Amino acid sequence: MKAVFAGLIVSLGILGVVSAVPAADLKEKVKVEILSAGFHPGMDPGLYVCAGGHLHVKGTVQNLTGVALASIKLEGKAYDAEDKFLGMASPWKKAPLLVSLKPGEKREFDMEFLTITGPRVGLAKKHEIVVVEVQPSN
Repeated sequence: MKAVFAGLIVSLGILGVVSAVPAADLKEKVKVEILSAGFHPGMDPGLYVCAGGHLHVKGTVQNLTGVALASIKLEGKAYDAEDKFLGMASPWKKAPLLVSLKPGEKREFDMEFLTITGPRVGLAKKHEIVVVEVQPSN
């Protein structure tokens, strides 16, 4: 009886490890693209300045995993021409949430740099949007 119980614990432990491995790789299978349309003359595609004067980046994420995703968390960073860090972006409060994405589904995002306003907007020469966390649906 103890051998059966011990075998069951080992089996469940292995199953947990096997199912946890793909979850760690899920963020690598979420495609991030910046929109190709220009919103303001002289600015890179996907970039715009809102009425509040903040720099924004618009794009899409696509679930290329084979499972439904409960949520996707993005992080944005902006740099000047000398790679000096200018600020972090967070999802714009009016943007749709990146939740409940089925396999293959694509959803728009809008990231807002609250600290990049006014003349600092012109300093932003490089930006990156990366997937920092993905939660699979249960």
